[in-house]
Amino acid sequence: MHELDETLELLHRDARTAPADLSAARAKLMAELETGATVVPLRPRRARRFALPIAAAVAGVVAVTVVVVQTGSSGPTAGPTAAGRLPSPSANPTANWPDIKLMSAVQVLNRAADLTVGAVDQPVGPGQFRYVGEHTWVGRGVHTGEATGYTYLWEQQVDRWIPADAHDVWQENRKILTTGKFLGGSMPQAQAPEPEITDTDQGQWQGRCGDFFPKAKPPKKCDDPADWDSPAFYATLPHDPAALYAKLQSLTKGRGSTPSAMFHFGTEILRAGQMPAALRAQWYRALAKIPGMTVLAAEANLDGRTGVALGLDDRHEIRQLIIDPVTGQFIGERQVAGAEPDEPWIKPGTELGASAITTRVAGHLGEVPAK
Repeated sequence: MHELDETLELLHRDARTAPADLSAARAKLMAELETGATVVPLRPRRARRFALPIAAAVAGVVAVTVVVVQTGSSGPTAGPTAAGRLPSPSANPTANWPDIKLMSAVQVLNRAADLTVGAVDQPVGPGQFRYVGEHTWVGRGVHTGEATGYTYLWEQQVDRWIPADAHDVWQENRKILTTGKFLGGSMPQAQAPEPEITDTDQGQWQGRCGDFFPKAKPPKKCDDPADWDSPAFYATLPHDPAALYAKLQSLTKGRGSTPSAMFHFGTEILRAGQMPAALRAQWYRALAKIPGMTVLAAEANLDGRTGVALGLDDRHEIRQLIIDPVTGQFIGERQVAGAEPDEPWIKPGTELGASAITTRVAGHLGEVPAK
């Protein structure tokens, strides 16, 4: 259970293809909804055994599509700029969707579950690979003192290929795209040099069972039922929503099984891009049991995939889970600073990051499947 403990320990640092054309159906549904400095990630993406330095924790699996999380838009947004900047949210995230408040987070999740029931993953045949992509914006913080420092927003792409037989060789590519978005600091940006790109921030790695860094401690093991990057993890999960909810409570008991910890962990598992479609419906129903979730906004990403954002308003960070209400697919997630951000130089409401998850089947190792 060490990987789960690592992930929860990092939380706040203190504490398949879709149907070809669903635009009309989605539009109809939405209408109905109407120096001595220490470098640390602002909010670690996902703790992984192979991420040796802390800086590597910002690298997760990554993407061809982009979730651009912009609250209050009446349709697909233009997405990040060429410099990788996230668009600023509007003051009223539900202004253009006046009826969205009529649906609770529980109703949205259960609707997504209903849509997912009977869904079948595109099979990965012999010699093929499950491609998991994530396009992400990640906060990179630099501490210059106990309460001083600054944070940049980095844009990164990571692509991962998982063979039909998980015991065979996997591949992961990481690439930093942009680094220059300044989120704030205890000093002016002119006095805040950008954090260095490390050897594990970008590059290409291969390894059996996804063991890209065999010297990492603790070592990554094949068929580890505690590793959500392994198919073995999902094979051991129950398919009853109540049992899944109890499993989430058990996995987060080190943090008191709080709603925030359970929601964080539940979203991270979806971000891995490996949950079988048959299990995803029940996972949504289990998440619906977490108290305190609300509908936050309708969202849009760069390629026009539209979803409903659900989340918990934590005092440190507001994390959003974004689901396509037409297909039930998990689109991605975003984070916004809460009323009391982890870092004193971050203003409440600051966009801390966003990511979009894409899964497809690739015919060859290293091939990015066409959309």
